[in-house]
Order: sequence, then structure tokens, then C-alpha cells
Amino acid sequence: MKQSPVDNYNRPIGLFFLFALLASAITTIGSAWAVPTRILFVGEDISVVTSASKHPESPDEAPAVVSIINTQEIKKYGLRNLGEALTMVPGFYMAQREWGKQPYFRGIPDSFLFLYDSVPMTSDNTKSIFPLSEEMSLDFTKRIEIIKGPASVLWGPDAYAGVVNIVPLEGRDIDGVDVKLRGGTPNHSGHFTVSLGKNYGLWEGFLAVSATQNRKYSTGYNVLKCSQDQQCPRFYTRGDGDVDDSKYFETVFNFSWKQWLRLSGRWSEMTDRYVVGEMNSDKLWAAKKKTPFRFIRLEAKKAFGLNKVRFNTYYSEIPYDEQLVDVSWHSKSHIYHGELFFDRELWDSQGLLTLGTSYRYNKITGAVMSKSFLPDYLQPGNDIFAPIINQQDFNTHLLSFYGQLRRHCRAFEVWAGLRFDSHNQYDDTFSFNTGARWKPSSQWLMKLILGSAYRTPYNRQLVQRDDLKPEEIKNLSLDVSWSPIKGLRLNSTAFWNKIRHHVNEDPHGGLSKPSSHNLYGVELNARWSPYPWLTLWGNGTFFNDYGDKEKYKTLDYIIIAPDGTLKPFYSKWKTPFDTGPKELFNLGADFKVGDHCSLAAKLKYSSSTTNYYDKGTIRYSSSPKWIMDVTGTYDNILIQGLDAQISIKNLFDQKYHVPGKFSQIETSPFTVYFTLQWHY
Repeated sequence: MKQSPVDNYNRPIGLFFLFALLASAITTIGSAWAVPTRILFVGEDISVVTSASKHPESPDEAPAVVSIINTQEIKKYGLRNLGEALTMVPGFYMAQREWGKQPYFRGIPDSFLFLYDSVPMTSDNTKSIFPLSEEMSLDFTKRIEIIKGPASVLWGPDAYAGVVNIVPLEGRDIDGVDVKLRGGTPNHSGHFTVSLGKNYGLWEGFLAVSATQNRKYSTGYNVLKCSQDQQCPRFYTRGDGDVDDSKYFETVFNFSWKQWLRLSGRWSEMTDRYVVGEMNSDKLWAAKKKTPFRFIRLEAKKAFGLNKVRFNTYYSEIPYDEQLVDVSWHSKSHIYHGELFFDRELWDSQGLLTLGTSYRYNKITGAVMSKSFLPDYLQPGNDIFAPIINQQDFNTHLLSFYGQLRRHCRAFEVWAGLRFDSHNQYDDTFSFNTGARWKPSSQWLMKLILGSAYRTPYNRQLVQRDDLKPEEIKNLSLDVSWSPIKGLRLNSTAFWNKIRHHVNEDPHGGLSKPSSHNLYGVELNARWSPYPWLTLWGNGTFFNDYGDKEKYKTLDYIIIAPDGTLKPFYSKWKTPFDTGPKELFNLGADFKVGDHCSLAAKLKYSSSTTNYYDKGTIRYSSSPKWIMDVTGTYDNILIQGLDAQISIKNLFDQKYHVPGKFSQIETSPFTVYFTLQWHY
């Protein structure tokens, strides 16, 4: 039974949310006495962001709530991967899993569309591709653009709660050779990157190669086999073993000619090895996963007076391989995409009309429709049954039309956008985005945004269905920034998300029944630079939710009646909506020590989380976590262009457990990384 919002209303959070709205209005009214200034925000490259409107513009001018992490922030804080970077942004939580990290944003799991060089890292084949760990290096990243709020109008389905776009370096950013070496302990990590870039005016090119090898913190397992090819008898074997090191390789390139033609691509290969355990059991088994992301993209653009035409096309593929014990499955997604994009300046360049159309064809081989719950088969004496993986091939195609109109008038700007998506296997959808930006002075900025988006259904929903209702989200955000004095900027974002037709996947129960949820809360952000050599910053996220529970139903067994009829017996259970921690905050500081040395530290906190196992009968709650990281960098340590860095993760060696896939797992201990970087 659906719970009433009134019955579940949390008064302190609700009052805090209302207070944030009132504070935003009051501070805006008070803008007349504020001191004029112009500063940068946490991690922002104020010069450009492209993901908000597919145009270069400053984050303040973008028609969205935007955060940026640039290459200086990546180096300063010793950020190795995307997961570490996003934890510094309010609203994000990276849940540690056996194979890596799972993203949560404002209480919604797996809700962001990840792009690399504007190419979606997603597929109709799976929703579990999260490039948050070593499978993608940040060594050759120019900036990370984070668009908060539904972004389907420009980016299509799966830009659900927002977009993360990883923008790689170009030739002009390197203009030479850059080499990086890094080693870490106790995970025996080894890493190197070589980047080459050159800018010759009319053309420029960039090429980078990166490789990483490391070992998971838990490597021992005791389940050796649960099947023997396709022959009988089946058997479950125990023994002792250790997983091998995980290995990752990637290469990235881009080439541009006269600023109108650009070719780019990425090739990656990886094998992620880890250990999985079962709740309330001593069984541990080896697992591995491969989710490399590869693409090649061509973009051409041409201006004709006030008009601009852009053509963008790419081919991408994601081979997906997974193995638990000795049961494995393979699938692959091939995506062909073409897009035509038109801009027209209006009202003496005070307005902009954007129109576009795109077509995407996705060919999937070996999509997993269903698979057995592996721990059920790891039982002594099981010599008959082996886990079953049901796979199927299918194709999808998506035709889209979209448009957006922006109008600027003095201190105000308003915009409205609409997108129509016609998919061959689920209902046609309309996405919208509308909002207003008000900047009454250089100290104040307010954005009010309302938008919607949809998410692609799971495989087993898509096949042989043509009347599906995809998951829908509607978002309302009020973002206010204030700079009362030079070097200080305060920001608050109040948000409300309304989710409909939500479907979750449980490793035991499969897909849940569609449900509805409402999440509301606030993000707070502050940055202060009292001296040129010192910067202090902090942010926090607080939210609450109400709505349906997740309902599951799974087949236990079938009895054959005397008359020959089959009588199935099912298990049914409910669990609360998994939001991750509802309270998050970060505190950080960085300062210069002389001309060559810098220190940076950040402390992050996340409140407890709760997960359910064994058909909802086992409940596990993790404890609140405090983690401190410290990084020191020395530039030009021996010769010009040679930089050294030491980065310590989990400085105080906090030991705690978090929910994994089948059971709780221990997180990373005190870890040290040493880095040498040379630029020539």
C-alpha cells in the first residue's frame, strides 16, 4: 500500500527545505548592498562548459545547474579516477562494490548519463556500466562537466538525473610530451601514461596511452567450481585460491582541422578481478568483469552568418563479459548514431534557437534476459543443477526531434526546450526543460529550472514488448549564488524529484514492480580564498524521500498435481527504496608552500546506509563514515618540468564495512600513491 506523504513527512528536513527557499528569496532582495566582485567557484573553469546547451559558455550563463572539475583540481587533490572526483561534488555518493563503485545522486542510484567526449557510455544492453574506477584514467582529462537535473532534451533517454561529460585534452593543451608514472601500496598498484599533443594553427592532434595494474584488497576464495561445461554430473567444489591482478588499458586520440572538422576516438581493454561472498556464509568465490568502452566520432560544423549547422556521428561498442566462479556469459552492444544540429541567432544576438534531429540504431547480441541466483547453487551435494543464463539477441532504434529557444533581456534570461523520442520498443515520450536565470548584479545569481527525462527499460522489459512505460523523472531546482566579499562565494540548491514507473534490479528477485517516489532536499556549497596562497571550501547534501516500497516476486518451485497441471509457488517481499546515505558533506583546503610546493586535504562524511539480502529477510546497516585524504605536490623537483606527488587515501585507516552485492564488504584501508610526472 502506498504510504501517504503526510505520514512520512520529516519535519526537520521539510522545514530546512522551506528555509532554503525563503533564504534564496531574501538574499536576492538584499542584492542592492552587496559588494561587486567576480570570482571562480570550486573547481570551475569559468571560461567554458559545453554539455548544458552544446555551446561553449560559462557555468553561470548555462541554462542548468553546473559543476566543473578542471585539470588543476584533478592534479592538486591527486584524483586517480572519476569516482574520486565526483565525491567532491555535492549530491554524489559512490557506493563501494566488489567490482568498483556504484553512483548515487541525490538519493537515486544509477541515474546519470556518462559521456566521454560527448559520446554516451551506455547501451540498451545493460545499466551497470559505471566508469568510476581504474577502467578510465583522468591523466588526460581537460575537465569534467556535471549537469545537475534532467537533460534529456539535448541528450536523449538516460540523461535522467543529469549528465557527466569527460572532456579529454587536445593538442594545444599538451603541445609536447607528457609522461606519468604512479605506484601504490598495499594494493600493488602500477600505472603509466604517455600523452603527445601538437598545435600547428590550422590543425592540431592529441594521442594518449594509459595502462594500470592493481590488486583488490581481498583476493582469497574457497569455491572453485559449480559446473563442468555442459556435461553431467554437475558438482560444487571447494578449495583455496587467489584472484589475479586486475588490468586496464586505454588509448584516446583527437584530431581537428581549421576548427570545423574533428575526429576523435577511444579504445579500451580491461579485466577487473575480484572476490564475492554470501551473507551469513563462509563461501567466497572468484569473479571477473569486462566492460570496455570504444568509439570513433566525427563532427563537422559550419557557420553561415547568423546560422550554424553541425553534423555529429559516432559508432560505439561495449563488449560485456562477466564470470562468477566458472559460470560466464558474454554480450555486446553496437551503436550507430547520427545527429544534425542547427542554430540561429535571434533578436540582435539576444536570443538563440536550436533545432536538432538524431537517429540511433543499437544492435545487441547475447543480452541477459534472466539468470539464476548463483548462491542457491553453491550448496554441498548439488551434483545435478547448474546455474542457467537466458540470453537473447535484439535490436532497437530511436528517432528523435528536439528544439530549444533562449531569450536574454538585461538581467534576465528565459529558455524552453522540448524533445520527442520515438522508440521501437517502448512508448513514445516527450521531455521538456524550461527555466529562468536572473543576475541582478555581479554578486547574485539565481536559476529556477523545471524539467523531465526518461530512462531506458531493462533488457527483459524490452524484448517482445512494445507498450512499455519507461521510468520518468520530473525535477524542480532553485539555485542561488552569492558573493558578498572578494574571495567568498556561497551557493545553495533546493531540489525536488518526482519519479514514476521506477524499476529496480535485485540479484535474487530480479526486477521489481514499477513504483513511485518523491525526493526533496538541499545542497549547500561554499568557497573562501582569504589569501592568495590559501583556499577553504566545503559542501553538504541533505535530503529525504517518501513513496512506495520496492516489491519483488520470484519463483521458488513448481508442484505437478495428480491431474498433470503445474502449480507454481512464489516468494514475495518488499524493501524500502535504496537511496544510499541521506547526509553527505565535504570539507577541504589547499595552500601553497613557497613557489613549488602545495598541499591539499579533504575530509568527507556519509551517513549510514541500509541494504537487504536473502529476499528481504536480512537487513544490514553500515555505520557513518569519515574519510580523510591528503596530497602533497612539488613542481620542478630536480629539473624543469619534473613534478613529484605523494597522495594518501584514508589517512587515519578507518576500517568499516559497506553493503556489497550479496553481502557486506570491507572498504579500502590506508593507501599511499607516489607519482612522477614529466613534461617536455
